[in-house]
Amino acid sequence: MTMVCSVTPEIRTASPASMLGATAKAMAGHLAAKLNRLAQAVAEHRRYRLEQAALEALPFDLRKDLGWPAGDTHR
Repeated sequence: MTMVCSVTPEIRTASPASMLGATAKAMAGHLAAKLNRLAQAVAEHRRYRLEQAALEALPFDLRKDLGWPAGDTHR
């Protein structure tokens, strides 16, 4: 006698709650990345402003020696 067994793979579908959780997790990751880029841009802009202020605070003769353009000349 021959016995034939057929085992079909069990297909598990993701529940709507787990799909929603995965979507929320992905959205939170995107939001965190955007906030990180925004924070980096703000920090870079602040650093740039502080550097400009430090250069502007230098005496005129020293700025001229560094090659800093004078404010009264237009190129």
